[in-house]
Amino acid sequence: MIVDKRLHLGLLVRSNLPVLSVLIAYDIVVTIAYSGLDWRFVSLPSLPLALLGSAIALIVGIRNTTAYARWWEARTLWGAIVNNSRSLARGLVTLSDDEALQSRIVHGQIAYALALRCHLLRQPGDAMLARYLPPELAAACRTASNVPVAIQMALGRELAAARSAGGLDTVAIAALDQTLGAITAAQGGLERIKNTPLPRQYSLLPLMFIRAYCVVLPLGAVASLGLATPLGSGLIGFMFLVLDEVGRDLEDPFENGVHDVPMSAITRTIEIDLLQAIGVTETPEPIRPKDGILM
Repeated sequence: MIVDKRLHLGLLVRSNLPVLSVLIAYDIVVTIAYSGLDWRFVSLPSLPLALLGSAIALIVGIRNTTAYARWWEARTLWGAIVNNSRSLARGLVTLSDDEALQSRIVHGQIAYALALRCHLLRQPGDAMLARYLPPELAAACRTASNVPVAIQMALGRELAAARSAGGLDTVAIAALDQTLGAITAAQGGLERIKNTPLPRQYSLLPLMFIRAYCVVLPLGAVASLGLATPLGSGLIGFMFLVLDEVGRDLEDPFENGVHDVPMSAITRTIEIDLLQAIGVTETPEPIRPKDGILM
């Protein structure tokens, strides 16, 4: 996630440079044909450019609003996991005097958060799991189709064993189980976003319309702009291309890119907070933005 408040215009230009270069070259050809070679037939001044531009802006705006809603929902669900992870640790510390149980559940919840991040990014997380899970559970997770769910099941069994041993009463178990249920519900929402991309029409149609508009734009504007056509047409085309790129960047928040929800920073926050909740003083350092990007 880009957290730098400065506008990185150079990054926007570089990301659109191939298409922008073709667009400006085309604008120059149209300008030379009209102003240099006096080919008046290339001019189409009756094109309703303002109407077409407004329609395309509306379509792109709808797509971008939908893409941002997906991104923000993903961030909200991760916030729910952070809050409920803290609640789980607090409940254990206040409702149980068994420090061994507190340590096992807290370490398991940290492993769960790390595993969920890897699960959404489709990355292996064996090394991270080995740091916080017992060897037999870490080995079992390697064959699980959904590692976070496997860890949640193991945490549930730990709580059930604590109840049977008298370490937790029924009320405490119910409260902790409700917290685990909220975490599982948040995971389901994250998986829905990951596994259900935006319909391809939302991506393809705006891009097709923008490129078609960039083709007819210099034809409709060359009569009035003259030699300034490459500048005016190129600037408008660049604006539309950037708007389209914004939507594309936001529609998939779990692609390990600079516009993703910062899951590494979020899981590190969970890791630090839960370790401190059980009295661990030596914790990892928080993840800081690097070059204005928080991952």
